Amino acid sequence: MRVLLAVASFGIMGLATSAAAIDMCGSGPRVNCVVDGDTFWLDGQKYRAFGYDTPEPQTNICGGDVERQLASQASRRFMELLNTTEITLEPRGEDRYGRILVVIRSDGEDIADILVREGLARYYPDGEEFWCH
Repeated sequence: MRVLLAVASFGIMGLATSAAAIDMCGSGPRVNCVVDGDTFWLDGQKYRAFGYDTPEPQTNICGGDVERQLASQASRRFMELLNTTEITLEPRGEDRYGRILVVIRSDGEDIADILVREGLARYYPDGEEFWCH
């Protein structure tokens, strides 16, 4: 995985330290792994994608088994994009859970647009949680 971190305050780009493949998070330490379709760990830091939301795999389930299946698909696709394309992270602050908010670009395209187009996500905060119906 090649990650470029865009430093918002300076408008420059620098190569992140991690070149390790990102897998799904398990029960062990979280260093480089995907939590779900919009949250991941990189070099021991937790990130939350900015601008989109994906179904939940375990908690706050409103869509039952359909949501869980879609969450699994979204997580796998997110992991695939992180591992197979050039990723750019553009910091947008921090959320209430202490995660760094980032716009994530895959080969220059916002991952939000990719996942929404593929039916795996909704734009946040204005998109409808279609998996709840």
